[in-house]
Amino acid sequence: MKRLFVVILAVFSSAALYSQTTWEMTYNVIQTNCGGCHISGHESGLDLSGTIDAVYDNLYNVNPTNAVSLAKGYKRVQPGDPYKSFIFTKINNSLALDVNLEAGEGIACPQGTDPMNNKDIELIRQWIIYGALESDTLVDIALIADFYDNDGFQSIESPPAPPPPGEGFQVHFGPYFLWPETEHEYWLKFPTNIPEDVEVTRVETFMGEYSHHFITYKYTNAAIGAAAAPGLHDLAAIDVFNTVLVSANQNSFDLVLPPNTALFWEANAVLDLNSHYLNYATEKSEACEAYVNIYTQPSGTAVQQMIPVLLSDDGFYIPNDGVPYTHDAVAYDNSYDPDEEIFIWSMTSHTHRHGTDFNIYARNPDGSKGEQLFDGACGATEGVPGCLDEIYDYRHPPVRFWESMKPIKPKYGLIYQTTWVNEEDHDLFFGLTSEDEMQVMWYLFLEDTTGLNLPVAINDIPENESAIKIFPNPAHDVVYFNADIDLSGSLFTITDLTGKIIKEEITRYSNSNSKYYQIDISGFTPGIYLINIMQSNGENASAKIIIQ
Repeated sequence: MKRLFVVILAVFSSAALYSQTTWEMTYNVIQTNCGGCHISGHESGLDLSGTIDAVYDNLYNVNPTNAVSLAKGYKRVQPGDPYKSFIFTKINNSLALDVNLEAGEGIACPQGTDPMNNKDIELIRQWIIYGALESDTLVDIALIADFYDNDGFQSIESPPAPPPPGEGFQVHFGPYFLWPETEHEYWLKFPTNIPEDVEVTRVETFMGEYSHHFITYKYTNAAIGAAAAPGLHDLAAIDVFNTVLVSANQNSFDLVLPPNTALFWEANAVLDLNSHYLNYATEKSEACEAYVNIYTQPSGTAVQQMIPVLLSDDGFYIPNDGVPYTHDAVAYDNSYDPDEEIFIWSMTSHTHRHGTDFNIYARNPDGSKGEQLFDGACGATEGVPGCLDEIYDYRHPPVRFWESMKPIKPKYGLIYQTTWVNEEDHDLFFGLTSEDEMQVMWYLFLEDTTGLNLPVAINDIPENESAIKIFPNPAHDVVYFNADIDLSGSLFTITDLTGKIIKEEITRYSNSNSKYYQIDISGFTPGIYLINIMQSNGENASAKIIIQ
């Protein structure tokens, strides 16, 4: 009987919590820990002893009186961003490892007593993250309690180092919390507060193992972004018509743009951040976070502007018949003339767990498929089509790069083709959760390559080299090749451009009957090399290998 009483008491306690708004619970925590010290006339100028309305008005979007915090652009409470909220800095007590009091910001609060407990600090942080609203119950208090009482796990154990001073800034997204075996997707606007136009040369994204994706968008107009509502929000509140892609990743990724290229950002640019996490754990709740390091340089430094594009098609239907279903989507831009070209640098894909393949083709003038540019099942060759064993890993799709840039004609555009197999007990359509499906591709391109001093493209090799097929190219650690000529009895060498022999041992791939060869290039210095084949009939063939 005693156990039943405890359960009933817990239910009534939970009901009592949820009869209050998040702000009312936050106010009670502030009164208990801070109200006795921060009274009218306090040296900080902050009075937290008043009514609930008065305390809210003293906190929400109000400049701090502390000169150091004010100089950093902080507010007492910056709605949506606890890491620019001076009150969170004062009470943090190492809960967020990247938040520390600086010289001139005083000592931690509350003073003269023990620090606040983690659940109370987290309540205040979550209230701020969800927008610091007066009348909402968005924060799940029971979930916070479960995380701290039952040893929940962090998606990222410790924050990464930010860019060095003067070289950029760091974005800290979250945390938001997930119960075991659940998932959620959120958007959050982030004002950069950069005082002048800049160029972005690198976007380094960090996320946890259970992250489904993290996407960074930028508002096309800073004023529109500034007017957007702060705090975590769901799909219904996003502004797809006023944002453009910056970077999109399914795993932690360091996007370093080619020399003399950059993303061009205006002063006070506002980002829209999109995080989707799943908690695969069966017993532990999860704190879901992401970090993005944005590296910048002065405006006018780069020669060419890199332009990111994200394309999504929702016009597919996948019946639950357990057989492969393939859907083609088309993307082209009639604003270009037929002979105009753009130059693709990078390309990748995205589906959910039912995806089994993803291919991207250049589109011919008659609408048919042209050259295949990307194969999502070729992870071993970084998306280069023609790999030996096709294995599609929807959670870790490859990213293909063209060091010499790949020209296509946007008037005719691209065809992106996805294959799924649906073995569920229901049909599948487009949707945001992992139970639904998607057909998404993204790429980065230039409209001009003038002034970039690009390396020779592998497609520019002379005709006598075309019999040898190399992939991937450019390459990093290993390269494969085959040829349309008889290689039996041939001698192979790898030389640099001066003719110096670098390597003579080349392994036939897999078995002696295979027509593929592989070359270990892990110790090579980046540059251009030649693979030379001396055939038994005395004829020679060669091809370039670009090693990054």
